[in-house]
Amino acid sequence: MYFRYFLLVLLIPLGLHAKDVKDSIQLKPVVKAVTKPYKIIPRQATLKSLMIPGWGQLYNRQYWKLPLVAGAFVSLGMIANWNDVRYSKYRAYYYEVSNHPDDPTYKPPTTVAVPYEDGTIRDLDVNQLKRLTDGYRRNRDYTYIGMVLAWTLNVVDANVSAHLKTFDVSDDISLKVKPTVDYQPFSQSLVSGLTLTFNFK
Repeated sequence: MYFRYFLLVLLIPLGLHAKDVKDSIQLKPVVKAVTKPYKIIPRQATLKSLMIPGWGQLYNRQYWKLPLVAGAFVSLGMIANWNDVRYSKYRAYYYEVSNHPDDPTYKPPTTVAVPYEDGTIRDLDVNQLKRLTDGYRRNRDYTYIGMVLAWTLNVVDANVSAHLKTFDVSDDISLKVKPTVDYQPFSQSLVSGLTLTFNFK
């Protein structure tokens, strides 16, 4: 009988302590991880797009523009390479049929056999080779100018898109109308009026 009371006296404080621990655990506030909203800075988008084409579009989260930017630069690069290969080829033949100022004893041939891309071989003179060489060089240089323009458009697009994404389009435009009463010292009278205040967010 005494043993039961003794056991009860020992277990009641333990039970109360367990209840306090349980209550303290339940009373702790739950801390939620706060994720910051993704903020676009137009200057960052411009600088990134200036360094690597398409990086600004990636920063703006406009992933659908990446294939367009990459396609433009790959296409222009392939066109420039195509023209440069042919320019180098016809320049070598043009050098063969033209006079060499450093070697006065060299007698250039009137024509040279030039293999075309379709497999045919044609005899071309110095004027024909000069026209071909100048044409391929001009096309290659225009393609390089096109690459610079594409890079510039890429930077402008990244900057404008970043500005448009950060532009506030909310409907929070409020108008406050406040009556005013002023004393005019010249007329020595009170003048009433209205003050209109526009608040843009």
